[in-house]
Amino acid sequence: MDVEALRQSWRQIEVAGAEAAKYFYATLFVIAPETRAMFPTNMHYQEDKLLAALGHIISRLDDGGELTTFARRLGADHRRFHGEDRDGKTILLSDRHYAWVGQALLRTLERFLGTLWTPELQREWAAAYDAVTNLMLGGAKEAKERYPPYWTAEVREIRLRRADICVFTVLPDYFCNYLPGQSIPIQVPELRTWRYLSPANAPRSDGSIEFHVRATGRFSTYLVRRMRLGDRLLLGLSVGKSLASYDRAPHRPLVLIAGGTGLAPLRAIAQAVQQGVGRSTSLIFGARTPDDLYDDEELSKLAMLQPAIRQGHRDPSDWLRYIPTVETGWGWTGETGTAVDVALRLDSLPESEILISGPPGMTSDAVAQLTRAGVQPEQILCESFDNTVYPPLAAAPTDRTHQ
Repeated sequence: MDVEALRQSWRQIEVAGAEAAKYFYATLFVIAPETRAMFPTNMHYQEDKLLAALGHIISRLDDGGELTTFARRLGADHRRFHGEDRDGKTILLSDRHYAWVGQALLRTLERFLGTLWTPELQREWAAAYDAVTNLMLGGAKEAKERYPPYWTAEVREIRLRRADICVFTVLPDYFCNYLPGQSIPIQVPELRTWRYLSPANAPRSDGSIEFHVRATGRFSTYLVRRMRLGDRLLLGLSVGKSLASYDRAPHRPLVLIAGGTGLAPLRAIAQAVQQGVGRSTSLIFGARTPDDLYDDEELSKLAMLQPAIRQGHRDPSDWLRYIPTVETGWGWTGETGTAVDVALRLDSLPESEILISGPPGMTSDAVAQLTRAGVQPEQILCESFDNTVYPPLAAAPTDRTHQ
């Protein structure tokens, strides 16, 4: 495989950017009209994800181990994409869809590379695509033996915490496995759009899952404003690696820094800690005003629980220190400042594992402030799932960057 030739030609596609992605999907939908129902009406974010995923693959063509891990994980994730035929029967992703995607990709390369598109380069791209496809199909086959392509979940509880924030609980048709700190793709069938939300609870014996969502776009606004008890949502395979690694050094204290509904995965982690021996944990929930501390009551209750497992003579009463903080608030008597401001005042910070979850800007600012204060990068765990990055990239071995 001529890796350098593939990378050079890919750089030309990257220059074309969204135009190339639009051409690819237009070509795919002409070749295979049935695939259109597998994608949302608004393709803008999907185009970005295509370029991100392909770029990730091309950059790792000479790293067989990492490429294999990522492509197999991608194949497993893609099983959730489906559509309907004219008779309303469900169409699941299959080998023929991969073949159609390959045809559309080669036509897109030919269109945008122009005179650079030689028979030799075409053979290189076809061989590379076949190799990656085989890895993805292998990952899909392995996942098929363990998981359904997606879970159907019934909405069992909805609690409106604020006009723009709701906490809702779903019950999947059968057990949906995930680790505290991971995120799960969710689809509202009417929207045909997948978005990633993090469970706000450690796995429960009844399989129910709680999510927190704030109305910021079409998908989240639908959940907050229009979702009703008994509605059906679809859940995909969980993703995320960094936050789920919270227990890699169980002898060290945990500092959990949360902003907005980014609180969800850290709350799940705190619950998991409580269900164990009660590792020393500080959960800092930062908000602009007291009204933004939408889960304050539940977090205070969590902090009052005893660890499920007693270990030696350790005093279990101090396993969780819950610290709400606001930037401004009339009559507020608690901590003031951002969540990272409060974290920097903790005596335990230098020896702690630090997990950060919140809006992308808050997360990046917190990492920058911590590192400037002397915190070692390897102490910090965070993940960022936004609409410009294909979420399974967060499960790739080299990525260290929630909703």
